[in-house]
Amino acid sequence: MDDKIQLLTGKSGEKDVVIDAQELVTGRTCVIGQSGSGKSYLIAVLCERLLQNNIAFCIVDTEGEYFSLKEKFQMLWVGGEEADVNIEIDFYDLITKSIKNNVSLILDVSDALDQRKVISDFAGKLYKIENQVRQPYLLIVEEADKFVPQSKDSLKEIEEISKRGRKRGLGLLVATQRPSLVNKNVLSQCGNQFIGKLTTENDLKAVDLFFADRKELELLPKLSIGEFFVMGNSVKEKTRMQTAGRITQHKGLTPKLIQKATGKITELKTSLGFVESPGGLDREKVTVAGEIGGVKLNSVGANILKEQIEAIVEEKRKKKYWLFGEKEHVKSIELIHHPFVWIEINSPEGFIMKSLTSHSFIVDSVSGEFVDIKNGLKYSTGISKLIGLNENEIKILLEIFRNNKITIVDLEIKTKLSETTIRNIIRHLQDRKMITFSKEGNLKLYSFLINFEIPNIKQSLNCPEIQQISGKANTQVLTEETLRKIIKGIDEEADITKFELFYYPIWFVALENRKLRIDGVTGKEI
Repeated sequence: MDDKIQLLTGKSGEKDVVIDAQELVTGRTCVIGQSGSGKSYLIAVLCERLLQNNIAFCIVDTEGEYFSLKEKFQMLWVGGEEADVNIEIDFYDLITKSIKNNVSLILDVSDALDQRKVISDFAGKLYKIENQVRQPYLLIVEEADKFVPQSKDSLKEIEEISKRGRKRGLGLLVATQRPSLVNKNVLSQCGNQFIGKLTTENDLKAVDLFFADRKELELLPKLSIGEFFVMGNSVKEKTRMQTAGRITQHKGLTPKLIQKATGKITELKTSLGFVESPGGLDREKVTVAGEIGGVKLNSVGANILKEQIEAIVEEKRKKKYWLFGEKEHVKSIELIHHPFVWIEINSPEGFIMKSLTSHSFIVDSVSGEFVDIKNGLKYSTGISKLIGLNENEIKILLEIFRNNKITIVDLEIKTKLSETTIRNIIRHLQDRKMITFSKEGNLKLYSFLINFEIPNIKQSLNCPEIQQISGKANTQVLTEETLRKIIKGIDEEADITKFELFYYPIWFVALENRKLRIDGVTGKEI
């Protein structure tokens, strides 16, 4: 490949920003930026520039969003049912022929049951083939924190490419939203960097090694969408640029809100199968997953079927007037898949020689309560009272809990926060009716106004076995960032390493004057 090939990547003011194709394809590069920073868009621009210059590469697509590159370019899409070839193809044969024929690949693992296994297999065979042919080729890996995390779970094949691929002409580009969670050996190998907006303290610390000027590091939280610092061997000098426009459509964009006329409720109810009865009550209706507007979900399978739930509900119907009269009317029975999140965290433990210990737990993504689903749904007090609070507010709250009654001066000593910050937090917690105060002489002593206990985040629950189904789901409320703030407030040294959203089947039963929730796995009332 010609060393002089330059790829137009963006603009710095009126000046074009170009990068050295040779360095990108055979070197080590990281693209870093939090969700919404324009990271995936930038990667797609880089792919388009490589394709325009007939330079072969493979992009590992974890979300199924890069197939749109095929709108304008010749690429082989390897993936699920709609792809050009099935992902179960012989990778050795596929890679050999794609390199020989100079055809770029989209390795779409979005539907793969075990993404890590697929990527490990592909990367291992690619390294072996490149060891023989030594032809310039680039491997692009999205969500690097999943595949080369800072733990023993890091894929050795990716690590090997990062360390020894260059001599074989094999380049590596890793992309991540969370640089603090990426294997430091891999990240430190990256001689080229594209770094966009970051706001989390740990992530800013993780990219500190790339910035000699502290002022530039402090600019990262202020960057706009599509703005990146471009640094390293691929450019002549460090540059702050705005990413160039794409040629193909970007499938990763957040859907735009478009104003529409409001539909008629009666027509909607009729289309869903509800009919008004003469008495004003809806007729009995049973809805099961897939009957209406089903979307694909990663869910725990339902064991309690339509016929079984009708029998369970029949037993639970009460007489309207204690011992006589008709039984309660059943307005509706509906199977809903409720969102839960399985979270894995790493936390340093030990007094002298600290080591990272892994913990895991499950949270109801709507209420914030802890859940154990081993033998059906079991709820326990979780983090619901902490939702909406930031790390410092949680720290103050926990200190008040631990000390029962405490002054602002003592809170300053224990939390290392300023008096002004503490007073602002105290006012906010009082507005939320969470704390109160009493006086002893001239001192104000702050204490709890609510029942509260410190959530136990150091549990060990296994991630549930899930399957992909079509069904109707409740809306997820808790985000990874919200949970991260809460966990950092409880233990500032802990951090989330895995965040897996899944759904659990619950039958929602609406009777005339009450509602029931029945576990879709065990049939027990929740």
